[in-house]
Amino acid sequence: MSVKARALAAAAVCAAALGCSSAQRAAPKPSSAPGSTSNTTSTATPAPSSTSNTTSTSISNTSSPPGAPSTAAQLAAAEAAWAHRDDPAALDEAVRLWEAAALRLAAPADALTAAARARRLRLERAAWNGQDALESVSRDATACADDARRAWSALFPEAAAAVSAGRPLAEALASIGPQGAEAVYLEAVCAGAWARAQGFTPLVERREELREMFSRVGQLAPQLDDAGAERELGKLFAALPAYAGGDLREARNHLDNAVARAPRAARNHLVYARTVAVKAQDRALFESQLQAALDAGDPAAAAEARELLSREDELFGPAEAAQPIPGGPSR
Repeated sequence: MSVKARALAAAAVCAAALGCSSAQRAAPKPSSAPGSTSNTTSTATPAPSSTSNTTSTSISNTSSPPGAPSTAAQLAAAEAAWAHRDDPAALDEAVRLWEAAALRLAAPADALTAAARARRLRLERAAWNGQDALESVSRDATACADDARRAWSALFPEAAAAVSAGRPLAEALASIGPQGAEAVYLEAVCAGAWARAQGFTPLVERREELREMFSRVGQLAPQLDDAGAERELGKLFAALPAYAGGDLREARNHLDNAVARAPRAARNHLVYARTVAVKAQDRALFESQLQAALDAGDPAAAAEARELLSREDELFGPAEAAQPIPGGPSR
């Protein structure tokens, strides 16, 4: 974490704990190693489970060890670190603090949702980094999905109980209200990212689960994450083969809905370009969507749009029909 971000996080801990000396505020201790969270995952990175409730939905408050920051201090420090999330070390610290605080909260849903949100951002950055992307994406995707599942399970224990009892997922999702929409959305996004990182088959195997979760989020919170449910459904239908329910027309409908709901959201246009436009080999659609992304005023999205435009001849070349959908890690 940068010195500035680390100092802000430490200051938040001090302020919430009301027990720091001026020397402590001036010279905060180094944060723990990036990526060291309370929710560690194995190297094998198991699949995020959609059927097992692996943690209790009611986490008891535990007293802090002598000298340890209070839970309120951890939450304040996590928010301070999140404010500097462009710094990778600050993002790591936010994840660590939110997950640590969640273990001590009787009502952990907000902290777990925030941790999942931060892990999702981290895995998306790793997916475009290239180096060691698959391992990083798989690790964060698994932990993100687990955090998100624990969050909505804490909010809606009856839904978690239905899943644990083997009831249909759609039935469990129907009992989740708007308060759980973001957690369900983050679980689906991260489970989908995990499946894509493992290869094509896991995505096909989890397609119905993902479709049901995104559809429910679309009902509960259609504007969430710039019409994220519609965008993710469009991405899913474009990626799947016809025999597994893939449908370019359906994908286009969902992405049209996403663009209509959030026309200034560059990522809606980026996804449209690199999925439907490429798979349909529609250059005009590809160029118009990327121009919209360039015009959205998002520097990172503009850079991605320029990168895709630089590959246009490759994506629409002689072997057009054999081109994979760009975006995301590949083996």
